[in-house]
Amino acid sequence: MQHPAILVVDDQDNNLIAMEAVFEGEPVELVTANSGAEGLKLMLQRDFALVLLDVQMPELDGFEVAEIIRSNPRTAATPIIFLTALSKEQRYIFRGYETGAVDYLFKPIDPVILRSKVRVFLELERKNRILRESLRLLQEERDHNQALLRSLSEGLLGITPSGNIFYANPMAEQMLGRPITDLIGHRLTDIFVLTNEEGTEVKWPLAEFLSVCARGERAHRDDLFMRRGDVQVAVEVTANPLLPDIGGVAGIVVLFRDVSSRRQQEKVLKHMATLDPLTGLSNRAEFEYQLEERMADANRNEISLALLYLDLDRFKAINDTHGHSAGDQVLTTVAERMRNCLRGSDLVARLGGDEFVIVLQGGDPRRAAALVAGKILQALARTIELEDGNTVQTGTSIGIAVYPDDSTRADELIKGADQAMYQAKTAGRNGYRFFRS
Repeated sequence: MQHPAILVVDDQDNNLIAMEAVFEGEPVELVTANSGAEGLKLMLQRDFALVLLDVQMPELDGFEVAEIIRSNPRTAATPIIFLTALSKEQRYIFRGYETGAVDYLFKPIDPVILRSKVRVFLELERKNRILRESLRLLQEERDHNQALLRSLSEGLLGITPSGNIFYANPMAEQMLGRPITDLIGHRLTDIFVLTNEEGTEVKWPLAEFLSVCARGERAHRDDLFMRRGDVQVAVEVTANPLLPDIGGVAGIVVLFRDVSSRRQQEKVLKHMATLDPLTGLSNRAEFEYQLEERMADANRNEISLALLYLDLDRFKAINDTHGHSAGDQVLTTVAERMRNCLRGSDLVARLGGDEFVIVLQGGDPRRAAALVAGKILQALARTIELEDGNTVQTGTSIGIAVYPDDSTRADELIKGADQAMYQAKTAGRNGYRFFRS
C-alpha cells in the first residue's frame, strides 16, 4: 500500500535534512521543497496528506503560500502545519490560523511532538480518504440506480404506508401524463384513476396492496385499467414492500406498465380460438360452452330455448364434382346467409363438415324455430355462383329440439335435434322436423 505523502517546505537545506531524520522509519513519503514557489508547483502535480510549511522564507513567505493553497479548490482541503522561529505573539499565531493552518509549532522542533501531531493528522486524512471513497462509491451507485430507474419501460412510484407518493420515475410521469412536481406528496388514489373494462371508475386496491406488502409479500393485479384523458389503458400493476434496514415496511414500490397491446392480442387469440376458421362462425367448443351457459340462463329466468341442427343437402356431390375449393365457397356462403336470417343475440355455429347448429332464446321457441327454419330454407334454396363461373344449388335438412320440453341436458338436447334432422332428411330433405320422443 502506498504511504501517505508529506510535503516539507523550507528554504534552509539543513532544516530539510533534519526533517528527513525526524521521519526516518515512519510509514510516510517525505517530499521536500526549498521555496514556496517550488512547494506550490509540487502541490499542483500530486496530492499530499499534509504540508509542513516554514513561515519565514524569501519571495513567498509561509503565510502567502498558505493563502494560495487555500484559494485553489484542488489543494484547499490539504492540512497545513506552520513551523516557525518567529515571535510567539498571538497576532502572528492568529495570522497563521487565518491563512488556513491547522496547527502551529515553534522552532526548535521537538521530534516526538512533531511525529505525534503528524500521526494524528495522517489518521484524520486516512479516515477522510476512506469517507471520500465511500461517498464516491455511494454517488456512483446512486447514479447507476437513477439511470436504471430512468431507463425502466415501466412506471415506478414510491408510496408511503399512508398512500402518498414520494418518488416517481420518468415513465410514471409519461404514463400518468403529469410531471413529478404534480405527483410527489399527493395520494396515489387521487393521481392514479382506475376503471373496469367498461370504463367505469373502480376503487383503487391500495388497502389490499398495503396489507399484502405489510406481510413482506408481493401483490399483483393484471385486470385493471387506467384512465388517461379520454384514453383507457390496460395496465398490469405490481406492488412490492419497501423494506428499510431496520425491519418493518417503510412503504411500497408500485410498478405499472401498459399492457393494452398484449391484452388486445390475447383477446384476438381467445376470439380466434372460439371461431371456425373457414366460416367465422362459432366452433364446436364455443357452441358447447355457450349452450350450457344459455341453458343455465334459461333455467334461472324460467324461459325456453330452441336448438336447430342443420345438415346441408347434396353437399358431397358439390365437393366431388367441383372440388374442395368450391365446397369451401359454398360453406362460407351458407354461413353468411344463415347469419342474415338471425338476430344478433342468436347463436350460430359450425360443428364441422357441412353441419351447423343454431340456438334461439325466447318465450315461444317452437314458433321462433319454425320461422327461422323457414327463412333459412328459403335463403339456401337460392343458387350459389362459384368463382369459376359455375352455379350450384344446395339446401338443408333441419332438426329442432326444445329446452326444457325435450331435455334439460345439453348432450341429450343435441342428440334429439340430430335425430329430428335425420327424420327431415328421410322425409325428402330441404325441410325441418321437431324432435318427438
